[in-house]
Amino acid sequence: MNIQNTVAQGQHQAQQLHRQYAANAILPEINWQEIFKFSKLNDAHLQALDTIYRSTVPLALNVFEELNFDVFAPAAYHPQGLGLFDKLAAQEETLLKTLDAECDCLSNEARHQIWSMLLRGGAVLVFKAWLGKVKTGQNELDVTQFDELSDLLFIKTAPTPLAERLHVNAQANYEHIFLMHGNDIFLDRFNSLETAALFVDLGVYDAAFLSLRDERVAAYLKSRGYVTQEQIDDLQCALNPLNCDDLSPRQDCLA
Repeated sequence: MNIQNTVAQGQHQAQQLHRQYAANAILPEINWQEIFKFSKLNDAHLQALDTIYRSTVPLALNVFEELNFDVFAPAAYHPQGLGLFDKLAAQEETLLKTLDAECDCLSNEARHQIWSMLLRGGAVLVFKAWLGKVKTGQNELDVTQFDELSDLLFIKTAPTPLAERLHVNAQANYEHIFLMHGNDIFLDRFNSLETAALFVDLGVYDAAFLSLRDERVAAYLKSRGYVTQEQIDDLQCALNPLNCDDLSPRQDCLA
């Protein structure tokens, strides 16, 4: 008997069982504070993560199942999964209706956190938490396919319509939290250029600093008068006076 193959088969069967249960909204409990032990999560943050988690994962899994997309496979992209973007995009309205109903009993702050997190990859994050829980039984993120699933599960709705759907005041003075997991920071990307500009308006980001990270964001912010090339160059010089390439990493800020 090949013990390794037997163990692998047992793990596969357990994963499929978890997927079947989760597609029917029977999800394992996740301790968010344990996953993000370096972040200070209050009740509103926890309620937001739980609400996004319980609304997003079943919908996503049903689409994945329909298109034979195996989230447990080592490589996420498969030919039969080419319709995933369209299928998942079509489910966004269903997700927003579910979240709208779930938000009725939540505080203004919790709704605001849901809105803020969704604009910055919250749906991706909770799915990766589910994957980590199912794969290991522990409260942790599975980051082996993070980029692939980020492209698939990022909510595309613009910030103002999303705020209206969730009955959120976009200008409310609540924290826009970033979550630490190991050496990585999450909720630091945007679903659109419009969202990037909004987070500059809200004072979460400096326009010049954000422009240094992503050239597309820089072009958008310059075109709308948020920042000038001179201001970007001045910040670049201050942060990297010797103009060393290794000290000026670019980062894709958009989903």
